[in-house]
Amino acid sequence: MSTAGLIDYVLQTWQTLTGTTLAYTPAHELPPDSPWRVALEHEGEKLGWLSLDRPPALFTETQLVAWLAMTGRLLATALGERNIAAGLGDEVLAAWNQLTFLYEVLKVNAFKTSFEDVAAALSQLARGVFRCENAFLAFRDARRLVYRAAGPLAVERVETYFAMLAHTAVMVINDSAPTFLGAQVPLTTPGDAIIGMIGSETGEFKARDRQLADSLAEQIGTVLDNIALQQQLAASLRLKHELEIAAQIQAALLPHRLPQPPGYELAGRVVPASQVGGDFFDVVQPGPDHLAVLMGDVAGKGIPAAMLTTLIRAELRGQVLAGIAPGEAVARANTALEPDLNRLETFATALVAQLELGTGTLRFAGAGHTASLYWRAADQAAVELLSTALPLGIFPESTRAEQRLTMAPGDVLVLYSDGVTEALSASGAIFGWPGLRETVEAVQAGSAAAILDAILAALDAHRRGQTAGDDVALLVLKRRAPDPRGAPRLQRAFVLPAELSQLPALEKLVEAMLAGLAASPALETWRHEFDLAVVEHVTNLMRHAYAGQPDGRVYGLLGLYADALVLETMDAGLPFDVARLPRERPHYTHWRDVPEGGYGLPLIRAVMDEVHYERRGPGRNFWRLARKLPAGAPPQAAYNTD
Repeated sequence: MSTAGLIDYVLQTWQTLTGTTLAYTPAHELPPDSPWRVALEHEGEKLGWLSLDRPPALFTETQLVAWLAMTGRLLATALGERNIAAGLGDEVLAAWNQLTFLYEVLKVNAFKTSFEDVAAALSQLARGVFRCENAFLAFRDARRLVYRAAGPLAVERVETYFAMLAHTAVMVINDSAPTFLGAQVPLTTPGDAIIGMIGSETGEFKARDRQLADSLAEQIGTVLDNIALQQQLAASLRLKHELEIAAQIQAALLPHRLPQPPGYELAGRVVPASQVGGDFFDVVQPGPDHLAVLMGDVAGKGIPAAMLTTLIRAELRGQVLAGIAPGEAVARANTALEPDLNRLETFATALVAQLELGTGTLRFAGAGHTASLYWRAADQAAVELLSTALPLGIFPESTRAEQRLTMAPGDVLVLYSDGVTEALSASGAIFGWPGLRETVEAVQAGSAAAILDAILAALDAHRRGQTAGDDVALLVLKRRAPDPRGAPRLQRAFVLPAELSQLPALEKLVEAMLAGLAASPALETWRHEFDLAVVEHVTNLMRHAYAGQPDGRVYGLLGLYADALVLETMDAGLPFDVARLPRERPHYTHWRDVPEGGYGLPLIRAVMDEVHYERRGPGRNFWRLARKLPAGAPPQAAYNTD
C-alpha cells in the first residue's frame, strides 16, 4: 500500500467508525483552524497536520487527545519514509487496525451495561485482533468469579491465570503450549479483572501484541469502572425509591392528630433515619375513660419492615380496641403473628400501655421493647419500665405479665425506640439511658411537646452532625400538674452544648418567643435587656459551672405566660455559691450603668424580676429567671402561635 493509500485508508476508517471527519493538511499549507488537531513530525521534520471537525461522541477529552497523538505518530512514520516498504506498510496498517480495535472497545462501553455482555463482546473482538485460538475477560471480588470467553474455557484455568497475573501487569508465555498473553485490568472500583489471549495462531505473541494488551487493559478498566458506577447508581436509585415508599407507609401508620384528654398531654414523633426501619407508635381510645398507647419496632429496613409494621400495628390495635388488657394483648398478638414472623426469620418488639383517665391507673406490658422511662414528680426520680415478655415471633407462646402503677400529677411516661438510647456521638459514645434521664429531669416541668423537643435536641447535641443510624420513635404522655402561673401560652425547650458559639441560637429562640406580641419601642428595649440577661446567665453556666469540662450541656425551658417570660435552666456542672447572688434587686437608670464583674449577676438581678437558684442532687443546678412583660403587651388570649 502506498503512502497516499494508507492515509486515505486511515481517514476513511475514522469516518466509518466515528461519524466525524479526520482531515490531513500538508506541511506547506496553513494549519487547520480547529481546536482538535495534532502536528505530524518525524525525526524533527514537520510533515503536516491532522484535524477533526468535531469530537466523536464516545470520546472524553483525554481519550481524544491520546487518540489523535497515536494516529499522528502512525501517519508521521509513514510520511517520513516517503516510499513505504511492504514490511513497514504492513506494520503501520496492523497498528492502525489495533487502534480501531480499541475504538470498538469504546463502543462496547457505550452500548453494553453488564459485565457479562461486555466480556462476551470483547473476548470475540480480542480473538480476532490478536489472531489467537481463544480469548477471555474475567472479574472477581469477595462474592463471585465471573468470566466470558470466545471459546470453551474451564473455570480452573481462569483461576490459574489470576494467580499467574497476581504480581505482574502483563505476562507473555511463548515457550509452552498453548502460548499465553495476559494483562491485569486496572480498576478504581472494588474487585480484580484480567484479560487473556490463548494460543497465538502465528506461534508466538509479539512485542506489538504485548503493547496492545497493555492498552486494551486500560480501556477495559474504564469500561468496567463505568459499568460498576452505573450499577451503583441504579442500585442507589432503587434504594431511594424503596425508602420513599417505606417512608410513606411509615407515615401513613402514624396518627395524624393525637388526642389530648382532659388533664393529660400527648406528644409523639417518628424521625426516619437514612434507612427507614419498622418503628411505629399509635394512640387509641377504647372507651371514653381509657387511653391506650402502642409502640413497636420491626427488625429490618425498607419496604419489608414497613409492611410487617402494618400487620403488627393492626393486630395490637385490634386487641386494644376490643378491651383486652395489655399483657393479654401482647400474648395474643404474639400467637397470631409468630408463624409469619418465624417463616420470614424476623421478629419485632412491641409495648402496650393502657391508662384509666379518671384514676391515673396505668397498666403496661412490653415484648422485648426498649425499657420505657417513667418520671415520678413526687420524688423527682426516673424509673425504668422493663419489658414483661420476649419479642414477638421468638416462641409460639408468650407470658401475659404486666406492670401496674398510678400516674400522679406531674408524672411523665416516655416511650421510645432503641434509636434514642443507641444514638452515637462522633467519638462513638452512645446517648444511653443516662442521657435520656438527664434530659427528662431537666425539662420534666414542661409540656409533653416541650419534653419531646428537648429529647430530640439532646440527640442532635450528642450526635453533633453524625448521621442517625436508626429511626427515632418517641411518644410522651404527661399528667398535668397545677401551675401557679397558669398554663404557658407558648413553651419551647432547648439543649445546647456548653460552647459560647451556641449563644446565637438562644437569642433567636427568645426572639421567636416574642414574635407574636405587638411590636413597640418598649417591647424592643425590654427584649434587648432580657436577651442580655439570658446570654449572661447561660455564658456563666458554660464558663463557670462547667469550667472547661468536655461534653457539658445546658438544658432550658422558655415559657411565655400571660404576664411574664420565664427561663428555667439545668446543668450538671459545679455548684453555685449562693452568697454571690444579690439579695435585693438593684435599680439602675440604664443597663449600661450596671458594674462589670461578679459573673454578670448584678445585670441579671437588675433585669429579672425573679432569680431563683437551687442545687438538687446528684450534681444538678436549677435556675429560674422571670421577667414581667412590658406594659401594653397583649393579653394571653391574643397571642398568635401559628
